[in-house]
Amino acid sequence: MRNQLLIFGFTAALPIACLVGLLSVGVAQDKPAEKPAAQPDEKTELAELLDDARNYTIRIGKPDVALKLHEPPVLNFTNPERNQERGSVFVWLHEGRPAVVGQFFRFGVRGQRLKKHALHSLVQGPLEAKFQEKLAWAPEKPGIEWKPFPDAPAVAATHKERLLQMRQLVRTFKVNLIDPRDKPTELRLAPRPLYEYAAPRAGVTDGVFFSYLIATDPEAILLVEAFDEGGKTGFRYAFARFHYWRLTATLGDKTVWDVEHDPIMGGNRFGNPDAIKKVYNSYHP
Repeated sequence: MRNQLLIFGFTAALPIACLVGLLSVGVAQDKPAEKPAAQPDEKTELAELLDDARNYTIRIGKPDVALKLHEPPVLNFTNPERNQERGSVFVWLHEGRPAVVGQFFRFGVRGQRLKKHALHSLVQGPLEAKFQEKLAWAPEKPGIEWKPFPDAPAVAATHKERLLQMRQLVRTFKVNLIDPRDKPTELRLAPRPLYEYAAPRAGVTDGVFFSYLIATDPEAILLVEAFDEGGKTGFRYAFARFHYWRLTATLGDKTVWDVEHDPIMGGNRFGNPDAIKKVYNSYHP
């Protein structure tokens, strides 16, 4: 009988608990399911980045001359490995030769789409960049260092042959991105050049941009030129960074490019006086 009473007492209390449970299930079922966060619209974001590029005024030399923005961007890219990055690469020209390369992108952090602008000087002297009429960047030192290719072949006679020569020369490099913990990642050479140009007034017969990637996101840029300066011909190259971590490039067993990790660029802000004169400046606009 005691057992029966205990059982009866338990079963008598059970419907109340069940009722509460059923009510809570019913409420949960009646509550509309939360919609997944909307994916950012690709067309809208890329149009915004192009508009940003158009809002830069970049001037070089004395008397100063405004650089010309090349449109459309030379690349639209994504990087799902890094917070769903989506961006564009832009080039500003001086007399047909690239003088500035820029990478503008958006990325996701805690439900927000943040934006960064990254600019790298490709000239040997100072320049000044304003964004929406406000000073954004003013490097004073040479942006890149041109170096000759060792044992390069004689420059070919035709444009097509020169491009083939430059592609073959570029394949000899190995480029690594090294994170702050000193872990290297070998970057992938993009199968096609980003941009081709010629600038006879500067002695450039043919020039090409190559890029080294994670996903489709350029982390380093390699410029290669076939030059003819007063009858002296040859091939030269120069690297430019598109990341603030350390980057290295080797040619055979020799390191030919090594730029240090620059932690200030991680959370860098527009107009930061500690960064505004660097040849590579990456900031939240």
